[in-house]
Amino acid sequence: MQMMPLINEMKTYISLSGFDTSQIVSLMVKFGIEGNDRLVLIRPEGEEDDLRGEAAIQAIQELSRKINTTIIVDIHRVDHRDFEGMVISFIDLIRRSEGEIVVNLSGGPREIFLALTVAAIAQASRISKTTNFSDIDRAIRDVNLPEIRIPNLIDDKLRTVLSDILENQPTTITEIARRNALSESTVSRRINKLQDLNAVDVIAKGKSKEVRITLVGEILLSA
Repeated sequence: MQMMPLINEMKTYISLSGFDTSQIVSLMVKFGIEGNDRLVLIRPEGEEDDLRGEAAIQAIQELSRKINTTIIVDIHRVDHRDFEGMVISFIDLIRRSEGEIVVNLSGGPREIFLALTVAAIAQASRISKTTNFSDIDRAIRDVNLPEIRIPNLIDDKLRTVLSDILENQPTTITEIARRNALSESTVSRRINKLQDLNAVDVIAKGKSKEVRITLVGEILLSA
């Protein structure tokens, strides 16, 4: 019987990108990079005129083309002033990534590093490898992230309300009830449960209450 050749699973590398390309090159050397693999470099928004940072990106793009022209190099830009927005953006990036996912937690601005670390912990079950590049001995090493398994804190009923809030925020209990064909008292009870989990914020606005999802709520939805 003829054996079918093994097909290597594509890899997606997600890495902060600063001025030094050493950590990214070390990442590519350690795990290998082939055609159709994807490399996502994370940079702050509005830093396109940062000559050193952009030069580092260009160097990685040129190296990738020399290795294989089908390697995809994407730039993922985030607002470094919006911590919660960065965390959600990184969670979404990890969830949408394909193949073997390798996340490098080093390089780039510290505030972005922190947001990526939080997102990586929240999505640890999706990540194949996590690495960190040492500035001391210039070596890249595997990091074992704690895989915090979020228990099923929200059932389908709570998830429906939370998803509705995410899609329509800021919203009110009356609006949630109307969109989901529920009574306001039912929605109010579910909102109270979500508040106890710190999944939503409820702010009084005159006679009504404005409801918004929190970072915890978005992580619960993504789990």
